Amino acid sequence: MNITKDKTIDFPLYYIKPDTKKTEARKIASEYALGWITYQKGTGATGCIIFDIDDTLIDGKERVSGGFEFMVSMYAKVHKLFPVHIVTARPNEDHASCMDMLAGKGICIPPDRLHMLPSELWGKDTCYVEEFKWECHKKCNRIHNGVIARFGDKLWDVAHIQSLRTYLGHVKDKHCCLFFDPYLNGTLSVKLPGQG
Repeated sequence: MNITKDKTIDFPLYYIKPDTKKTEARKIASEYALGWITYQKGTGATGCIIFDIDDTLIDGKERVSGGFEFMVSMYAKVHKLFPVHIVTARPNEDHASCMDMLAGKGICIPPDRLHMLPSELWGKDTCYVEEFKWECHKKCNRIHNGVIARFGDKLWDVAHIQSLRTYLGHVKDKHCCLFFDPYLNGTLSVKLPGQG
């Protein structure tokens, strides 16, 4: 496994490149993130933590394996340190069943902190997902006076909306990386390996 800095941008972005599988990348990313979040708690920082669901806490078959167990374990630890929100592109009409599924995996979240895409936007262009994720980030930032960290398998889960097709447009779904975009005011962005 190696960690390499992206030299094409002028802020810290490090790729985690596993020797074998995505499992190792998720493990390393969760360990680094937990260290950062624990440090932030020790400094008295305020803010919240935002997670995606699919390919972040669970796999495509709603299983907690293949490295997702490291993410769920880390989730349980940071849940005790800062308020946590989950922002997903699953349709809002499935809110109750999504709450049940998460609880069954040991992922506890208050109902008002599970933010789901408006059902009428589900299955439409990804620009709606991007806008929804960004608006949820801004809302959580306002409520908690900051966002300590964001986790997701898609760039739109963790990046500034203006970066998606500009200075971070080269980051692909398959990549796993951690970065501090100065436009996010100290937020640790943890981009987990996706399906790409």
